[in-house]
Amino acid sequence: MQRFFGLMLACMLLALPVRGVPAQDETAGRLVHLLDYIGVDYGGAVADGQVSSAAEYAEMQEFTASVAQLVLSLPSKPGREELAREANALRTAVDDKASAADVIRMTGQLKARIGELYELRLAPQRAPDLVAGAQIYAAQCAACHGAQGHGDGPAGQGLDPPPSDFHDPIRQGSQSLAMLYNTISYGVTGTAMVGFGSLSEQERWALAFYVGSLRHDAATRRAGELAWQDGCCKDQFADLFAVAGAVPDQVGGSPQLAVLAYLRSTPLALRDSRGESLALTRQLLLESLAQYRAGDRAGAYRTALAAYLDGFEPLEQVLQAVDPALKLEVETRMMAYREPLRATGSQADVEQLHAGLVKVLDRVEAALAAGNLDAKLAFASAFFILLREGLEAVLVLAAMFAFLGKAGRHEAYRYLHIGWAGALAAGVVTWGVAAYVVTISGATRELSEGFIALLAAGILFYMGFWLHDKSHADRWQAYINQHLGSMGGRSLWLLAFLAFIAVYREVFETILFFQALWLQTTPAGQSMVLVGALSGAVVLALVSWGLLRLSTRLPLGLFFGASALLMYLLAIVFAGKGIVALQEAGTLPISSIAFPRVDLLGIYPTLQSLGAQALLVIGAALHYALALRKRRGPYSKA
Repeated sequence: MQRFFGLMLACMLLALPVRGVPAQDETAGRLVHLLDYIGVDYGGAVADGQVSSAAEYAEMQEFTASVAQLVLSLPSKPGREELAREANALRTAVDDKASAADVIRMTGQLKARIGELYELRLAPQRAPDLVAGAQIYAAQCAACHGAQGHGDGPAGQGLDPPPSDFHDPIRQGSQSLAMLYNTISYGVTGTAMVGFGSLSEQERWALAFYVGSLRHDAATRRAGELAWQDGCCKDQFADLFAVAGAVPDQVGGSPQLAVLAYLRSTPLALRDSRGESLALTRQLLLESLAQYRAGDRAGAYRTALAAYLDGFEPLEQVLQAVDPALKLEVETRMMAYREPLRATGSQADVEQLHAGLVKVLDRVEAALAAGNLDAKLAFASAFFILLREGLEAVLVLAAMFAFLGKAGRHEAYRYLHIGWAGALAAGVVTWGVAAYVVTISGATRELSEGFIALLAAGILFYMGFWLHDKSHADRWQAYINQHLGSMGGRSLWLLAFLAFIAVYREVFETILFFQALWLQTTPAGQSMVLVGALSGAVVLALVSWGLLRLSTRLPLGLFFGASALLMYLLAIVFAGKGIVALQEAGTLPISSIAFPRVDLLGIYPTLQSLGAQALLVIGAALHYALALRKRRGPYSKA
């Protein structure tokens, strides 16, 4: 048993995914940064077809030449040649002293095409922390730019050109936060401004949001807050993408500018609209369709997968509470859309599936907008989320506690307590790291859940075999005398490990579910979320107590027979969930079939998950038949 647990642990450590969010192409990022710089500064170099600043114009010519060269160094894929033609056209326009409006239009179009083709993230994946941004600014930027961002820092004296003044209405009015982010990432050639690539992506976004908020005073931000609360600009600034890409001079009148000032300083306010995930889903689906049309099937599939995992999946539990049937329809349509992208579907079929999916997302938006949960529904949702997610772990733990109790090893209970308590702590830490330190993509999350579920299925299936073999009292007594009486630390720690993985798999997912539920619940009903969770925890505790009490009254043979059956059933459930999680992460192929779907039992209508579960059922039946034949052997000979 020790060798088996050790082997399974080694397999898990080798199999667990270590990748996070894919890195952006560095060349594409630098190209967008250069194009931003050209679009902002060209107006200061040329006016009415004449050079107004020879130095600025020479810089514009240098930068457009660099753009043309960098485009050719981009990774080869369909559409790059068109980018090269547009880059050369931009270079010609600057050489011909075209108007600033034309150059701004051309740089904007080229940026958009590069971002789409090379899947650049032009906004943070979650709301930045401006407190962290202020700390980074004080440590890295204040020496040159000044404590308040006026460009008057002691280290910036005498620099040519001087450090930027972040309160300058002309310069900063033409800069989006995405432009500031690129400047922070790559620096500015020919100046003392160096890139801060050593900072994480989220840290650079935090710094960009903080710097972008300096120009606006408290009165403007307060006016923006009041306008936002009154419903102003909800469509214009629906998500972080819109806020990060907004250029102050182009957003409209004073109400829009005030709202932008408020959202730059308080990006967490966007969470209240719950539009961020849907907007990301729509954007990624549109990018996926564009990639498919350009012949990039692999890229189209990856982007469609990201639309589900990083866009829609965070909304699943919210939608489950409001409209379960609609949630299931979105999942089904998402899968149906992805299948022809990886196979050989026709463009007409793909476009039809995309159009149908977009219409369903419109229904999701309407359902979420009208679907704030009242107190009763909030209580029921919290109660059943905790009960459903915790029941599987409770069944495993109860069987393990009963097993040690039957063996008379009550002092070993503490190892199981260490295992499940450690899983609770690790789940909370994982959520904290994912929320505030690093970005964990949806694919990585699904891969982790899938591998852990399959590992648990393997261990539970083995335990089912083992418990079934001990279902005769004489065999169990002999095993106790030979092994359990001298069970040492290594075996007990392996039991603690099993308790850990049985609980850890549920904890992180449960926290995410409750986070989504909290955002969807009305303020008056949020207290009932806590009451529902507490009630669910009490019920789980009572179930655990009842199972333990029942196990002490069962005869040894019946106890081990029932425990073996429970282990088999849980292994089958985990196997189904593990396979589907890997399918949702794009690791395993999906072959949909007509079959009922029962999430609680891990039954899903895919050939791969049902096939894996069927193999486990056959394996358990064969083991039972062979064991029964072996036991009857001596009597049949008589």
